[in-house]
Amino acid sequence: MRYQDRYLRYTRARVSDPSLSRELVEAALGSMAVNWASVLASHCPAAEAWDILGSVIAQALRVRTATGRCNVVYRLLPPLQADVVVLRHRLCLSDEQAADLLGVEESVVASQLLMARRTVSQKQQHSEIRGTRII
Repeated sequence: MRYQDRYLRYTRARVSDPSLSRELVEAALGSMAVNWASVLASHCPAAEAWDILGSVIAQALRVRTATGRCNVVYRLLPPLQADVVVLRHRLCLSDEQAADLLGVEESVVASQLLMARRTVSQKQQHSEIRGTRII
């Protein structure tokens, strides 16, 4: 699969358990295979595949405690913004690579990254006023 390595790197960043990460990616790929006709028929198969992977990870994280360092990002930001931050800053993908993986335009990656920076900055300013630090 074209994105399997990137899916695995992303999942490891979220889950911090190599064997669980592999199981989750395999489960997501299995779900994609079972639903292949509908994935291909969707407006953007890459985005559909990313949604499946995200759902598998979210379900696993609901069941167990999330210990990954990047999971604080998912508590602070909307899912797409958090995904962009992890792909760009944790996995060091380019805007083009992240967009390709997410099934969106490069401009979406750039705008989501900008919005994430603004959100984190605002939350840090708010928490500093209250005497706490977020990150």
